[in-house]
Amino acid sequence: MIKICIPSYKRPNEVLALKKVTPENQTKYFWLCIREEEMDAYKENYPHCNLLSLGSEWKPSDSIGETRQRINELMTGKIIVIDDDVEFSKTKIIEKEWKGEPYHYMRYDKDLDCNDVIEETLNYIDGLMDQYPYGSIRAHGHPRDGRKFMPYRLNQVGVWCVWFNLDMFDTDVVSYRHGPNDVEDVYMSLRWFELGYDIPQVSLYCIKKSKSTHSQKGGCSEITNRGQKHDDAVDWLIEKYPHLCHSRPSHLYGGTKTVRVKFKRKQTQNLF
Repeated sequence: MIKICIPSYKRPNEVLALKKVTPENQTKYFWLCIREEEMDAYKENYPHCNLLSLGSEWKPSDSIGETRQRINELMTGKIIVIDDDVEFSKTKIIEKEWKGEPYHYMRYDKDLDCNDVIEETLNYIDGLMDQYPYGSIRAHGHPRDGRKFMPYRLNQVGVWCVWFNLDMFDTDVVSYRHGPNDVEDVYMSLRWFELGYDIPQVSLYCIKKSKSTHSQKGGCSEITNRGQKHDDAVDWLIEKYPHLCHSRPSHLYGGTKTVRVKFKRKQTQNLF
């Protein structure tokens, strides 16, 4: 069975990812992945959810990358790792005209509750996990034509909701610890591509990010000098993978850098 893992930090009463999930589904599928000292607080507020202790020894420099690495090392089998402020949904195609041509807009199906699609999503992802040890589930942002992205598209950066088939690789070889402390999601996508894997991103099923994310305490909000650390991580990625990514100013997060990735294989030259 696929386990849905939610890393969370200092949000023991505000895990938005569980807000609409039934107690039965929490017990069956969901795991809160938290530091040892927070176990009691989370258990009190989420008694139906499974808990995974990530240990008690943490350095001040440890970030979400270290958290995600410990999840991969402690879990087994097939897992989906989601941010603690997202919920599952399903894509609905709305056809409209754009520049005189039909356009298949991907939208969230608001007629479905997240509990209606969790098991359906897991059943669909399960088959892909046997072929692809790493992949992601899409969140709808900028308009995209569903004909190019449905049911899934290869080689897209995975953020907010990624999966691992832990039986298919060594977590010491593919490790968050080998990358920067921030922008760890982009690093992991680049790492798998570097190893020769294609990276599927599912659009048939999707995840929805909470609108109140940036007003929450805890989580990444606890990181001091977060903007500079983010920019340093982007610079690290550009230096490591200059043929795959570049940076530009972000219009969303107060002038920090954003990294743009274009997956393309290095061309090999014929010897003869």
